[in-house]
Amino acid sequence: MTTLFIKDLIIEAKHGVHDHEKRTKQRFKVSVELSVDLGRAASSDNLADSLDWSVLRDEIVTIVQTNSFNLMERLAQVVAEAMLKHRGVSEVSVTIDKLDAFKSGVPGIRLTLQAN
Repeated sequence: MTTLFIKDLIIEAKHGVHDHEKRTKQRFKVSVELSVDLGRAASSDNLADSLDWSVLRDEIVTIVQTNSFNLMERLAQVVAEAMLKHRGVSEVSVTIDKLDAFKSGVPGIRLTLQAN
């Protein structure tokens, strides 16, 4: 099993319970880790046998930017479910930091889901 990851995507979006969070974009730092069997890709050296980081990144950015959830729990769940749909992914961890929530300190969430 291999861990494939994308770390520290900074994405501006509107998520949160408060009115000002729904009106004004905030910065979110999103990281994902995928557990996937990439043995075939390691042997073939062919992208078709792996997961394309660009595709994963674009999908994460689209989810974060085109939705507006009240809770980070929901945002993390939607991102994780999308990542689990990719071929061969058996587990995904999503970490989201809400960078602009406080003057000091960064709240966040980490969610781990396994494929059924």
